[in-house]
Amino acid sequence: EHAVTVAATAAAGVRHHAGVAGLTPIPVPASPLAGGDPTRRFGIGADGEVMFAGLTRPEAEAVAQWLEGFDASARTAALIPIELGVVLSDGAGPHLLDVSGALVLVVGEHSHVPGAWVAMGVPSPLCGVGAVERDGHVYRWIGRVEVAEAGRVAVLDALDACTDRDAVHRWAAHGGGTVSTLIG
Repeated sequence: EHAVTVAATAAAGVRHHAGVAGLTPIPVPASPLAGGDPTRRFGIGADGEVMFAGLTRPEAEAVAQWLEGFDASARTAALIPIELGVVLSDGAGPHLLDVSGALVLVVGEHSHVPGAWVAMGVPSPLCGVGAVERDGHVYRWIGRVEVAEAGRVAVLDALDACTDRDAVHRWAAHGGGTVSTLIG
C-alpha cells in the first residue's frame, strides 16, 4: 500500500513529507484508504508535499492544527487516530494513520510498560511492529521495527518481554531481536 501511495502521489506531482511548516488539508484522491472509503481522500500538505494521506476533510483540518506545534521530526513520527467504522478488529484499536498514509492498528496494552500499547501495520511485504504511546491528540512510536510475516511472532514475543521504555528502545535498536539481545 505504501508503494501505491508513493506512486500515486508522485504521479500527481506531489512529494512525500520532508518536514516543513504551513500545514494545510489537501485532496489526495489516490490515497489507499480512499478505495474503501471515498471520504478518506485528504491529507496534510506543506510546500508541495503530502503527509497522512487517507484522512477525512474534518480530520485533516484538525490534524493540521494539532501538528503545527510539532517540529519536523515529531510530525514524521506522529500517528493519527482515525475512525474506520467498517473495519472489524475484535476489540483492538484505535486505528492510526502514519505519515506515509499506512494504516496501523493498536492491538492491545503492553503487558509490562505502563502507558504503552502494542501496534502493528499492514504487511506489504514488511509489517511495522512496535510500542506506541499517546502524545496529546496523536500517538507516537516508542520503538518500532519492520519485520516479515514469518518473523512477526518472535518479534512480538521479544517486545512483550520488554519491561520498560529503555528496553523497548533497545529492542528496536536491535531490530526486534530476541530477549537475550535486550540485556545490558
